[in-house]
Amino acid sequence: MVMKFLSDDEVITVAMNLEQEGRGFYDEAARLSKHKETKEIFNKLRDEEADHYKTFKDLLDNIQAAGPKGYFNINEEAVSYLNSLIETGVFKGIDKQSIKRLSEAEVLEIGLKVERDSVLYYNEAQKMSTNPKAREIMSKIIEIEKEHLVTLTNRLRVARRLF
Repeated sequence: MVMKFLSDDEVITVAMNLEQEGRGFYDEAARLSKHKETKEIFNKLRDEEADHYKTFKDLLDNIQAAGPKGYFNINEEAVSYLNSLIETGVFKGIDKQSIKRLSEAEVLEIGLKVERDSVLYYNEAQKMSTNPKAREIMSKIIEIEKEHLVTLTNRLRVARRLF
C-alpha cells in the first residue's frame, strides 16, 4: 500500500476552511429564512462553526509554535478522498444568489450534506492524525457536527410538512 503524508498544518487549514465556509452559508441562510425556528437554527449553527474555526486556528497556532511539523500518515485511497473534498469543496457552487432561489427545505438539505461531508472529513483526519491534541479536538468536533445533523434532520421533517 502506498502511503502519503499531509502535514498537520494542511489538514487543519482545510478544516478551518470548511468551518469558515459553513459560517458564511449558515449566516446567509439565516438572513434569508422566513421562519423564526429555522432562522434560530441557522444562527446557532453559524455561531458553532465560528467556534470550531477558532478552535482549529488555536490548534494550528499551537502546532506551528511547537516546531517540527507532525504528519497525518494516510493511504493513497484516503489521500484521493481528502483531495476530492478539498478540490470540490463542500460548498462548491453554493453562493448567495443560489441560496436565494432555494426553498427552505432545499437549504436545510444542503446543510445536511455539508455536515455529513464534514463528519467524513473529520473522521478521516482524526483516524490518521499522529497528534494526540488534534485527534482529541477532531473527536469533539465530530460529535458536535453529528448534533448538527440531528438538528437539521428534525427541522427538515418539519419543513417538508409545513412549507
